[in-house]
Amino acid sequence: MLDNLRADTRRLKIWKSRKAPWYVIESLLFENGYQAVVLHRLAHGFKSRGIPFFGPFFARLSLFLTGVDIGPGAQIGPGLLISHGVGLVIGGHAEIGANALILHQVTIGSPDVGRLEDMPKIGNDVFIGAGATLIGDITIGDGALIDAMVLVNRDVPAGHRVAHRGATELKPLSRSPC
Repeated sequence: MLDNLRADTRRLKIWKSRKAPWYVIESLLFENGYQAVVLHRLAHGFKSRGIPFFGPFFARLSLFLTGVDIGPGAQIGPGLLISHGVGLVIGGHAEIGANALILHQVTIGSPDVGRLEDMPKIGNDVFIGAGATLIGDITIGDGALIDAMVLVNRDVPAGHRVAHRGATELKPLSRSPC
């Protein structure tokens, strides 16, 4: 857990113009993306050790304080950077590799309540644009770039870009969502 937090902090330093320790202090106090990552590391640490209560507690605290909802069971590699994280949702069975950059309003989750374990596996060095939705048991390869406001429900090979025109089609619901 501490190694991942160190990597998160080192990655944050790349984006900040101030010197240590000021960029860390400012980020802990004022940046909801970094706060959410730190709180997720705590929540995941408790969850992975089988300690009840504290994993969900820190996940809920993160949602309350930052507007970022990351399930405590989500496996997130080192160097995660969340920019403007409000509205971000990462499901509890999602897997995200190292050095991912995720913008606001992104959803990474399952296609429906009956398949909660069918969540995306995202590789290393992936960029996910604002408002993107990644749904289902899919794999996003290393170095992929997901544009803003796209729905991805199919695998994306490493190094590929998913743009508006290349996104999967939205199909009408065959049944009521409620």
